[in-house]
Amino acid sequence: MTNTMPPVAAIRSRDGVAIDALLAAAAGRLQAVGVVVEGFVQLERDLSLSCCPAMHLESIRDGEVRLISQELGKGSSGCRLDPRALAELCGPLLQRVRERPGLLILNRFGKGEMLGGGFRAAIEEAFMLAVPVLVGVRDEYVDAWREFTGGCDVELEPNPAAIDAWLSKHVVSRNVRNAA
Repeated sequence: MTNTMPPVAAIRSRDGVAIDALLAAAAGRLQAVGVVVEGFVQLERDLSLSCCPAMHLESIRDGEVRLISQELGKGSSGCRLDPRALAELCGPLLQRVRERPGLLILNRFGKGEMLGGGFRAAIEEAFMLAVPVLVGVRDEYVDAWREFTGGCDVELEPNPAAIDAWLSKHVVSRNVRNAA
């Protein structure tokens, strides 16, 4: 454990902004320079006849894709997220975070995390181990995110230049120092 606060950043997810594409591209750029990146980005694929596309998470490290939504049927207004599927991903992710990757990227801090579930434990573990965290946060969960981080986070604009500037300062430079 370290005495310094780990860098934590949220990208505000606004309507029309492809947060997952931004996160995936950032992960790719880091991996290209040898930084180990853990976490997930979300993919939506229309594989069913329902009104909403299925939600999948893609592992940044190995590209494995897992379904995390459940079909609720036409006319349903409930949350499609399958909490059990998310929980099954969190345990192995916790193990990989304990290996201290260069960065943890998570597609969302949402309702599950706000309520103590989802990937909250992985974010907490990364924080305790001083692993930098980059996460997407929709406007409706910003207050919960701020409370969760205790103001220790930075909010980034959803554009590659802002993301790369933060990554360069807090992830790339850190990994160069640790490799030396």
